[in-house]
Amino acid sequence: LGFVLDQHSKKIEKLSSALVIIKMVSKVRTGLYFGIDGVVINIDDTKIFESLGVVGKDPRGIIAFKYPAEKVTTILKDIKVNVGRTGALTPLAILSPVLVAGSIVSKATLHNMDQIERLDLRIGDTVVLEKAGDVIPKVLEVLTKLRNSKEKKFVMPKVCPACGTKIEKKVILEQTSVAYYCPNAKCPAKNERYLEHFVSVFEIYELGPKILRRFKDEGLITDAADIFTLEKGDIASLERFGEKSAENIIEEIKNKRKITLGKFLWALGILHVGEETARDLANNFETIEKLEKASVEDINSIENIGPAVSKSVYSFFS
Repeated sequence: LGFVLDQHSKKIEKLSSALVIIKMVSKVRTGLYFGIDGVVINIDDTKIFESLGVVGKDPRGIIAFKYPAEKVTTILKDIKVNVGRTGALTPLAILSPVLVAGSIVSKATLHNMDQIERLDLRIGDTVVLEKAGDVIPKVLEVLTKLRNSKEKKFVMPKVCPACGTKIEKKVILEQTSVAYYCPNAKCPAKNERYLEHFVSVFEIYELGPKILRRFKDEGLITDAADIFTLEKGDIASLERFGEKSAENIIEEIKNKRKITLGKFLWALGILHVGEETARDLANNFETIEKLEKASVEDINSIENIGPAVSKSVYSFFS
């Protein structure tokens, strides 16, 4: 088709040849003019490729071999807590900036308290860091031998850092969650993260986080539904917004009003419901009215959907 291929791209007949290429590229990858984290092996026949189908988002006719991630050491300066769209409190490692896999990293998610306790992580520790898939920073381990007795244990706050509500763990099907949650439905941080998630799923690219925050502060929106009631005059009258920018935002919202049921369910931000689960729910129930009337047993009968997800979906629509 005339595309310029990278000089290391090869068409091969045997899998053994792919292993040879993988070893060869591993020796030259640091000298490439672009960063890579692996080698992609792709079936070079469109009919065969399509006949193999897709699992989730992954076509069976293509696979990536990943090289071991680069590891570096740095200092854990602090641990902050972020509030997500579901209200989950996520500890965030604040690190001494360090170069890893081609970029400077100064933050990394710690997921939950169980992760912090498993690592025996303390503020002031020297830690080993890598980028999972050469993309997402991850704290792998603590170099405890380098401690000097000045390190401090992290304690999860008793109240939500955004709204001051007492935090709690969710109990789903008699099992207590690992994560802590803010139960306040009106928590500003939850609402902000949810709005960002909602417009991302709807692909309303004109509404970035800063604009959403501005609209909230100005009282133009309080929830996702308000986005579709915005008018050009509401936006154009704001400082640093003009007629053209207001027109672009309203036009973008208008063009993105229609969405598949699967994406709409994903956009709702239901606990445990990601893109694939939302698609499975949509394919099974076909309309949101049918899903609203479904029992826990009805939802749990769907392949790949477990009891915790079923209870979460049922509770949301109840």
